[in-house]
Amino acid sequence: MTTILVTGGSGALGRELVGRLVNMSYNVRIMSRNPERHAPQASATLEWAQGNLETGRGLAQAVAGVDVIIHAASDPMHARQIDVHGTQLLLTKAREAGVSHFIYISIVGIDRIKYGYYQSKLEAEECIKQSGIPWSILRATQFHTLIDTVLQAATKLPLILLPTDLQFQVLDPGEAANRLCKIVAAGPSGRVPDLGGPEVLTGKQLLRVWLKQRGMHRLVIQLWLPGKAADGFRHGYNTCLSEPRRGTITWSQWVQKKYGKQ
Repeated sequence: MTTILVTGGSGALGRELVGRLVNMSYNVRIMSRNPERHAPQASATLEWAQGNLETGRGLAQAVAGVDVIIHAASDPMHARQIDVHGTQLLLTKAREAGVSHFIYISIVGIDRIKYGYYQSKLEAEECIKQSGIPWSILRATQFHTLIDTVLQAATKLPLILLPTDLQFQVLDPGEAANRLCKIVAAGPSGRVPDLGGPEVLTGKQLLRVWLKQRGMHRLVIQLWLPGKAADGFRHGYNTCLSEPRRGTITWSQWVQKKYGKQ
């Protein structure tokens, strides 16, 4: 039976992904710096391993006996250490262990938006391509869960300062997990078509839907963000409407499902 290691298995995407893989009868191993949080979930087909992408500690044990790695761990605040150096460490141990398929979840627009985190993701992609391990890379747009977290933080006060003119093609993480499962089944596929949500909305539109669904009222002041990165988001360089494959769950549907009628 195929054994799959999922890094970042406790994140929004990882949780969706692990459940689907287990239901498909794969042996799944979650890698985490703090694996004890996963211990209650352990079963005959689900286990955890402690591994640190920053130091490399535990990576050899985490990849031992693994056929496929789905690398979903990321850290925007420490991108060089985790997304670049950590990916290199993981690739080294994966190559030594004879892993046959390395799957990476990346971000749409990293080659078009001048943003340090995105540049680290792009460098990680290149490391994977040059690793000698058969690989697949899926770029996805921002998840609903990320926008939800940002808005939760932004609305703690009655006055909201928000860059309302940026564009986002928000995607349900479960739909990204579905695509990753198909990539597992298909085998190494190289760079696969990008995946985005069904619609492009501005920050203002996202906020309006979110506030209405939650029955909240806030005074909103547009925050102007300078720089090339913000300009890239204003122009929608992080979107992929031209791709033939898109998610179907809209932002409004996702918010309604999470919060219900307030």
